[in-house]
Amino acid sequence: MTHRQLVREIARRLPRLKRREIAEVLAVQHELWLAALSQEDGCITLGDLGKLVVEVQQMQAAGVVGRRRLKRLYLRFRPTAKLKHTIVEKGAGV
Repeated sequence: MTHRQLVREIARRLPRLKRREIAEVLAVQHELWLAALSQEDGCITLGDLGKLVVEVQQMQAAGVVGRRRLKRLYLRFRPTAKLKHTIVEKGAGV
């Protein structure tokens, strides 16, 4: 689902809100998520969907030029049992 589709669907379900207002709320949400995920051990929980976690691993890389410290980022999504059940039930991803 794209940002535009999300705004359109929310506007359809909540007709008292203007699309511009919905887009502003989503922009604030994105800023908050960006701030949360950019923290050390960043994590956001998405209701009945699951948890999005950012893990940072420090690495030493030895090469021709010399030793360098690198950061490796792992972005992991851990779905809830409800989401897993819904996916299996609907046969998504098959």
